[in-house]
Amino acid sequence: MDAKTYHTDHWRTIEDERIERYERMFVWREGHAELLALLELAPGCRVMDYGCGPGFVSIGMAGMVAPGGQVHGVDINARFVADATGRAAGTDNASFHLLQDGHIPLADGAVNRALCKNVLEYVPDLSATLAEFHRVIEPGGRLLAIDSDWGFVIVEPWGRAVTERFFAAAAPAFKEPEIGRSLRGHLLDAGFEDVQVTIRAGADTEGGSLLVLRNMASYATQFDLLSSEEAGALLAQAETAVEEGRFLFSLPQFLVTATRP
Repeated sequence: MDAKTYHTDHWRTIEDERIERYERMFVWREGHAELLALLELAPGCRVMDYGCGPGFVSIGMAGMVAPGGQVHGVDINARFVADATGRAAGTDNASFHLLQDGHIPLADGAVNRALCKNVLEYVPDLSATLAEFHRVIEPGGRLLAIDSDWGFVIVEPWGRAVTERFFAAAAPAFKEPEIGRSLRGHLLDAGFEDVQVTIRAGADTEGGSLLVLRNMASYATQFDLLSSEEAGALLAQAETAVEEGRFLFSLPQFLVTATRP
C-alpha cells in the first residue's frame, strides 16, 4: 500500500484477522445507548451511521428508532456492507450502503440524525465529507461526531516516550490523528450551528484495549517505521501488565454535537 493513501486504503482492504478484531470491538454493548443519548434518537427518526463497520451499532439504533424510523449504514468497505446486510436480516428498518468516491448514496435531506463514530480521523478530505453531511441531513437535523485525539493517549507500563514513538510509527493509518481537538472548528466552518463538545476519558485496566494496540502494531510495522520485533515486545509487555494487574490504557473521546441550520 501507498503510505500517502494508507489512512483510507487500510479501511477498503481489511485482512481477516483485523475483521475478527473489529467484530469483537464494535459489538453492541449496554453502554452504547448512553453514548448515543446526545443524538436524541426517538421512534420515527431517520438516521445515517457514517462508517458503520460491521453494522452492530446501526442495528442497535434501528431498535431505538422503531416504529417508523430508519437507519442507513454507510461504509467504504464492501465486506462490512455485505456482512452488516446479512447481520440485519429480519431487521426491516436497517439498510447498508457502499460509499464510493466520497459521495454518500443518500438523497438531499434524507436523514434527521447522523452518527459518525471514530471515522473522521481517517477521511481523505474532511471538508468534503462534512459538506456531504450537511447535504444529507435535513434542516434542523442533528449530528453526533465522536472521535479520538491520539495526542492524549496513555499506555502503561510503556511510559510517555515509548507510547509516543509507537503511535508516531502508526501515524500513516490516520489522516488527522488529533481530530478530536479541532473538530468543533471544522463543523463551524462547514456551516453547522450550536456545536457543543463533551469529552470522555475512561480507563481500561482489564486489557480490552489490547485489540486496539494490536491494530496499531499492524499499522506501525506496515512501512517499517517500527520493527516487528519491537512491536511484538511492546505488545507482550502490555499483555504481561494485564496479567499482573498493572495495565492502564486511556484515550479521550470527543463527543461533538451540531445542528444543520
